[in-house]
Parts: sequence; structure tokens; C-alpha cells
Amino acid sequence: MEDMLMYAMKLTLGLIGVMIVLKLIGKKELAQVTPLDFVYALILGGIIEESLYDATVPVYEMLFSIFFWALLIFVLEKFALKSRRFKSISQGDPQLLINEGHLDRKIMDENNMDVDEVRMLLRMKDVFSLSQVKYGILEESGELSVMQYAREEAPTRVEIMKEYSENVLPELLIDGGKVEHQRLKNINRDESWLRENIKKETGADLEDVFFAEWDEENGFFIQKNDDK
Repeated sequence: MEDMLMYAMKLTLGLIGVMIVLKLIGKKELAQVTPLDFVYALILGGIIEESLYDATVPVYEMLFSIFFWALLIFVLEKFALKSRRFKSISQGDPQLLINEGHLDRKIMDENNMDVDEVRMLLRMKDVFSLSQVKYGILEESGELSVMQYAREEAPTRVEIMKEYSENVLPELLIDGGKVEHQRLKNINRDESWLRENIKKETGADLEDVFFAEWDEENGFFIQKNDDK
């Protein structure tokens, strides 16, 4: 029983440690995580794993390891923000992989890339031919940022229309059958207004709706519980 409680305590503290590390790294998508961020997480996982399965490692030692590692990450991240040179050494710099439509073979060799890999990264950006690309920047995360030739770009709405409506963010008013009262309050509406308009739009009761979005420009988008 004591072993189970110890496992539970270490797992809980380990989770807190992971959350601290993620907080220190910041709000990054997985694609934005640098190789150094990956190493941070890998070593943290090793600390927790070793502490969890080694009964001789006391909780306070695991706590010290986790929080010292989190502090080290924090210091390095802050130092990287203040020192451009250190950031360049630790995380790398963006590299101009495609310049005026031409691949830089030196950068490809430095990053152990072949043309097929470059084309795969381009396809992930909905670009299917190197002939469409003017500039391609290989980011620190390994993602490829692409600027196409102007002739390949889709026209913007302002280029093809003199008058158009600006895009607006819809509000999610019903989520999984539950009314989002705070969001109703944000748009100065109440549940009675919502119920009345749901009935008008679909003929259904509020309780029969799975989700509902609404905005001033387009009105409601509704899915009922029985919709497939």
C-alpha cells in the first residue's frame, strides 16, 4: 500500500514538473519546439522515470531534480532572449534554403536533407512544385516557411471585389449540449434569446442541440443531437 501511495505521489509531482517545464517553454505548437526544447523534455522524462521505479530514490530528491531542471531551463530561456549569440548557438538560426527558386545545396548538406524531403515540406504547405517557390526559409524547428512567386499566389478578396464583408470570429454558444452562459453574456444576449432563435432556425428545442455557433454576419451554424 505504501508503494502505491509513493507511486501516486511521484507521478503527481512529476506531472507538476512537466507542467512547469511547458510553462517555461511558453505557448509553442509542437512544430515550433526546437531540438533543445525536445532535449529538455527528454531529460525531464528520464528524471521522473528513474525516480518512479527506483524505490531508493526519496521524494525530496526527485523534487530537487525536477525543480532544479526547471530552474535551469528558465535561466537558459531567459539568457537566450537577452543574448542573440547564445540563442544562435543553442537553438540555431533560420536558413534561406530556397533563394529565388534555387535550392541551396550547402544548407541541405548541413541539415542532412535531400530534395524529396524538401518537396515533402513544401507539400505540407500546399505547394507541389519547386517552380512555384521564390523563397523558402528553414526554421529552427525544422519547419519550412514558404513565399511563392506572385504569379502563383491566389488573389485576395480586395483584388477581386470592391465591396466585401470583413471576417468575424463566431461565438460558440452551445458546446456538447451545454449552454455557454458567459459567452452569451459577452454578446449581450441571454438564454431566452438563444432558445427563441434555435427554435426559429431549426424548429428544435434548445435541449436537442449538440452545438451552435453564431456571429453577426452569418447568423447561426447549428448541429442537432440526431445529426450525423
